[in-house]
Amino acid sequence: MDDIIIAQNDNAETISNINSAISETCMVCGECVSRCFLNTAYPDMNPRRLIRKIALGRAQEMVDSEFIWACTLCARCTADCPKDLRMDAIIRNVRGMAWTQGKVPARIREGIEKGKEFGNNVGMDSEEFIDTAQWIAEEMEDDAEDLPEGALDVPFDREGAEIFYVPNPREYTSNPGMFQTYLKFFAYVGADWTLSSKVFDITNWPYYMGDQEDAVDLVRLMVDEARNLGARILLTTECGHGFKILRKDAENWLDEKLDFEVLSIIELAHRYWKEGRIKLSKGSVDKKITYHDPCNVGRKVGVFEAPREILREIASEFVEMWPNRKYSVCCGGGGSVGQNSDMGAKRLEHAHYKKDQILATGADVVATSCQNCLTQLGDLQARYEMPVEIKSVIELVVEAIEHDRD
Repeated sequence: MDDIIIAQNDNAETISNINSAISETCMVCGECVSRCFLNTAYPDMNPRRLIRKIALGRAQEMVDSEFIWACTLCARCTADCPKDLRMDAIIRNVRGMAWTQGKVPARIREGIEKGKEFGNNVGMDSEEFIDTAQWIAEEMEDDAEDLPEGALDVPFDREGAEIFYVPNPREYTSNPGMFQTYLKFFAYVGADWTLSSKVFDITNWPYYMGDQEDAVDLVRLMVDEARNLGARILLTTECGHGFKILRKDAENWLDEKLDFEVLSIIELAHRYWKEGRIKLSKGSVDKKITYHDPCNVGRKVGVFEAPREILREIASEFVEMWPNRKYSVCCGGGGSVGQNSDMGAKRLEHAHYKKDQILATGADVVATSCQNCLTQLGDLQARYEMPVEIKSVIELVVEAIEHDRD
């Protein structure tokens, strides 16, 4: 199913492609049904029914259904599909049909249009980005007493830097504290890194819509810039789908091998720790911590153990959610759902399974490694007044390094 490409100018061809692929493969076994966290929210719809409607030529019913916008593309439902159908690919194709018919949530359309014009979904130009990044760094001066002069300077367009870091726009808009966390991490490890003044958005909103042409264009921009800078590592922020696309899809989409490494920030932190470039204070976080597996980082890419090894090192106690890893329950905010204002509070109501899963651990802190998950879990915590903190793994890493340096 991942090989089906949306025909942006031909709905009939798209529908035919999807119908044919599903009709020839789906066994109607029902393996997918019980794994969808939306079952209670949409009692008249589930993954199996969706597939059958499409196979029977009733795809337009799905185009007109809220279900395709509530789906987070988490792929838990088809993680063990005996025919290897991928629900995330199917939903993206149906959304692509909605896209060609103009039936797309306004906020998502706005973000995609800004991405086409500016290269980022918030509509920020290069000059404003540079000024904003430098201002955020300057706000950290009081926290830099134990660092060499200039350690928190923000480098731009440095050719030959080992690491080309591509942030999530939330880091320089709504959540600058995360950008500061990354600056501290780079400073503590003495990283040889750079930002680009031209390419500074790891997200790929056209991907959400099955808009393959524009999704590929965004990947091309990042790949070309990594090569222009001569970077050996393209480092992704904690953005699940952006990381997954670069790690798993880019070579296939571009039909070429990448001549640099794609790493998530958690993988880099884990590597530096294992190599001895940083030392984490064992048990320095005197709290019970659990870890939420982001669907893209975990189930789709397979990064399971690195964040757990780090958390076991720095937490006084680490406890697993159940189920976890490949079968982790989605937080409810991925796949554009968190960015879709039309969903309103529904995305939090739909996530009651995740809420119950968190509370069952008895944890004090829920750590994760995806910006979408951080936002969704934070909103979930506030909505249900859960007695937990929501933290990124890299935040906890930086706290442990700081404690070690005291």
